[in-house]
Amino acid sequence: MSNTHDAEDTVPATATALNDPEELERFLAAYRPKDVEAATWGRVGPSAAALVMRAGEPTRLRVEKDIQLLDAVVAHLVERGREITLDEALADRTLLSFDTALTASAKTRENKRGIARRLQATHRGLPWREGRRKDGERAQALVSHKALNDLRQLVEAAELVAGDDEDAAAFIAAVDSTRTRRCAGSEVPAVAEATWQRARRFAEAQGRPITRRWLHGVLTHEVLTHDAPVAVLIAPLWAQPA
Repeated sequence: MSNTHDAEDTVPATATALNDPEELERFLAAYRPKDVEAATWGRVGPSAAALVMRAGEPTRLRVEKDIQLLDAVVAHLVERGREITLDEALADRTLLSFDTALTASAKTRENKRGIARRLQATHRGLPWREGRRKDGERAQALVSHKALNDLRQLVEAAELVAGDDEDAAAFIAAVDSTRTRRCAGSEVPAVAEATWQRARRFAEAQGRPITRRWLHGVLTHEVLTHDAPVAVLIAPLWAQPA
């Protein structure tokens, strides 16, 4: 049973951008199985994508494996004339039937069982214990304070050409909007999608692909450079988590 797909994916090649939740959501929205008709996948695709996004760490590898597993299970339901819903796909009887029908190696089957159990637990609102992270892994995933210099350089480059370059102007607008939201809280509207895409395009042209998470993280470091008591600074930081 094939798990290939026809997703028209344009995720940037850098690891950070590849794992950006917004990019992952776009990938899932574009995902189209080859073994399941579009109308059939439409019944379960959106709910499957939403489940996958909350079923573990936001990495492209994990998300792709998860959606391919659900794709294969839905194809299994179609072959057997069963109801096409996420509840049915993750029912114990379905997963047992699916596992029995697999002809893959023992290791591959065990991997698929693990994915299925995690998705099933998440779908049912049950706790799922993730594997222990390696020492230092969480810290490595944080945005470094050194990135503040990158942001300043990008802003300087944008200001030089903003009068003639719409992408540069959008980058400055995105930074200003995010900075205001960072300091004032979630009542401030987020950057419009069209503005954000232009801002990203400018940053990529400068050799520094960015994500919303990165920008929020950098602006958190910026807030902490302000000459004010920590008690004053910490309130807006809690209001809009990076």
